[in-house]
Amino acid sequence: MWSVAARPNAFLKACCLHQRFDGAPCVGHLTKARGVVASMHQCQRRPTMPFMAHLETSKVTHINQVLVDFDEANAHYERCFGALEYMNSYEETQDRDASLFLIGETCVELFRPRGPESLLGQNHARFGDSWHSFEIKVDDLEAAKAVFEERGVRITTYWPDSFFMVHPKDAHGLLFEVCCLEMENDPRLEPNWTASPWEEGPLGIVGLRALTAVVRDLEATTVFLSDLLGQEPQGSAHHPGIARTATFLLGDTSLEIQEPDGTEGPVAAYLERWGPRMRSLDFLSSDVDAAAAHLEGLGLAMIDGDLPGWRGVDPANNFGVLYQLCPLTP
Repeated sequence: MWSVAARPNAFLKACCLHQRFDGAPCVGHLTKARGVVASMHQCQRRPTMPFMAHLETSKVTHINQVLVDFDEANAHYERCFGALEYMNSYEETQDRDASLFLIGETCVELFRPRGPESLLGQNHARFGDSWHSFEIKVDDLEAAKAVFEERGVRITTYWPDSFFMVHPKDAHGLLFEVCCLEMENDPRLEPNWTASPWEEGPLGIVGLRALTAVVRDLEATTVFLSDLLGQEPQGSAHHPGIARTATFLLGDTSLEIQEPDGTEGPVAAYLERWGPRMRSLDFLSSDVDAAAAHLEGLGLAMIDGDLPGWRGVDPANNFGVLYQLCPLTP
């Protein structure tokens, strides 16, 4: 059973609009939904230099996913992964639905474009149900924007005091969304927040090992991220026949970039099919076999993960995206 007794406000749902994709801003005003008042903090305004040397980010706020069967997907993630939804809204001017939910400490935002004309609709037409981007939190949006622009990265969407997005072709396939806002109804901001229901639940999820992205040139991407973030890789690995990897910290979250090792294997197949882009969320589980058996009991097809002892949820059973369950020790 999934228990939220330790979080009395955990199922708070606020239609905070969260308008950022397709050229609509995160709002700084108050909105009401189901009698609950939600608000978004405006970005900090401070005197800034024209640019800062490196990108300063405190965390990954959430990972964005685009799909069509919105209601079915929300029910799926709650049923199978204990997802805790805290926002669900429809934005009329952009003609799209959005929801935010947590799986442990990890937040995912689902988007459903209701028409093909929007940027999200065009993205879905190209990639189908899939990952879209990941949002990182910064304090100084203007300084962060200058960091990307100074490195020749195009800004595709920009709303002052809110967010911007970069062109993935200028960032080795990585689609950064950069935002200076907190989601005020995020249960993780509550003083009594705990991820223990997932740790103690049937999946034994104790955290996120990494979000992963496939790239064509590991060395070039490593140079780019080292310069952008002002850090050397936190780790690197070579898994023969699978991938060579390097890991960077985005505040509280590990980003693992992967270049296929050879032309066979799951990483190579993903790059061949979709090109360089985000590939998976890799969750740490205290008992991978038990977690996999639980998900199979719910009707999900499980596949071998990237490494021995890992298990993955077949993307065909997970709205186009790969979740992997990884043991606590390598």
